[in-house]
Amino acid sequence: MGLNKLEEEFFSSAATLEEKITKAIDQLVNSNNSYFCTYLIREKEIKSPEFAKAALKANIFYPSILYQDAAPETRDQLIYLLDQEQIDQSDVNNGLLALAMIGDEKVVEYFKKWEENPPAWRKDLFTGPYGYAMEGNWCIEDGQKKSLIYNTCYAIEQVDTCLPNENIFGGASKDICPYCGSNYINMLVIDGKDERLAFLGLHGKIKIKYCDSCLPWEEFLYCKYEEDQESTVIHHTNGCGELCEEEMINKQKPFIISKKPVSNCYCDPFDKCAIGGAPSFVDDAKFASCPNCGKRMKHLAQLGEEWTTCGTEYIQICTDCKIAAVTYQQT
Repeated sequence: MGLNKLEEEFFSSAATLEEKITKAIDQLVNSNNSYFCTYLIREKEIKSPEFAKAALKANIFYPSILYQDAAPETRDQLIYLLDQEQIDQSDVNNGLLALAMIGDEKVVEYFKKWEENPPAWRKDLFTGPYGYAMEGNWCIEDGQKKSLIYNTCYAIEQVDTCLPNENIFGGASKDICPYCGSNYINMLVIDGKDERLAFLGLHGKIKIKYCDSCLPWEEFLYCKYEEDQESTVIHHTNGCGELCEEEMINKQKPFIISKKPVSNCYCDPFDKCAIGGAPSFVDDAKFASCPNCGKRMKHLAQLGEEWTTCGTEYIQICTDCKIAAVTYQQT
């Protein structure tokens, strides 16, 4: 399908960045079309407080990514609307999501306040402000803000062929799932000595192992890893699914890490794959608590439908306890 006239004008190489930002904001405000704004943010790494300013003026609170670079005055206006309960109840959910995306010290302060002394709008929500914090990829732990993401991000790309040491898909393991009889899969083999992945703080290769067939039946599947050794699936207590045999698993085309970093918010909820950066959840944000230390685990990688063909998988990690968790979401 070709581009329509509006898209052709927007993506024209003759258009300046300023023109594109202006056109994107015009579409947001006058047509409630956020596509062009989110394209500039995700694909071009444009950090402009004008997106949030225009969105708030037009009473547009979603998608929350519009607010990630909001100016302090925009943040303060949004806090005021919620704190003084001058926002429509139907907008409270998205207003909190927008603040969570901003996630600075003042937002943390007010989330603590609203968690301890819930405003009237809290009664109609499924979770409190601390639940919304995770939608912004952070949490409150031991009274302090803790980031749940790495700021560096590299795309994961499927290729027809590559060198053996470039392929981060580990293929079938010899271990067999006791619930469905499938081979466990080393879904990611990550080399901490790769200079691109130095931000992870690893010192050798780790294998993230799971059962692809059983994953949809478990909230999280966990594995215990050791650098430069095999990993072990742990806390796997339930499962069901079609048999996934070694030969079929190993037919998967290889995946490699991009040569250069990409935008921190590169991933959308459905298609793209990346190591690091921020997850884009299909449903509500879901970060595992480490089964060993109880702390929230950090987002490690997202595997969209370019990898899975159906649904999106999210990998989280506790480097202190050397445990990884995998969860799955689908529309």
